[in-house]
Amino acid sequence: MKLSCMASLAALFIALPAAAQPSARPMGPGSMPVFADFDGNGDGRITEQEFTDARSKRIAERATEGRAMRGLSQAVDFKEIDTNGDGALSREEFEANQSRHVQNRPMSPAR
Repeated sequence: MKLSCMASLAALFIALPAAAQPSARPMGPGSMPVFADFDGNGDGRITEQEFTDARSKRIAERATEGRAMRGLSQAVDFKEIDTNGDGALSREEFEANQSRHVQNRPMSPAR
């Protein structure tokens, strides 16, 4: 009994560091990207190049999956999201844009 309990605890302590690591999030239908998806170098700011690269990658992945590109023509420009005009997106600017995007989404019909 003690041995199996100790083995379980050991397995838990081995698994905890792995669980704490960021993992790839599944990007299923309707999922929203998060700040880290765009902050390529992890410096806490998203440059216009990082934004463009991440957006292009997301579009390419969705196209490869055969997913619809609804709303792409209405996608906001980097400069519209960069509300303070400093040439980089803060987490707050990015998340404010995501919130606006969610609020402006058409509601899905009930199933």
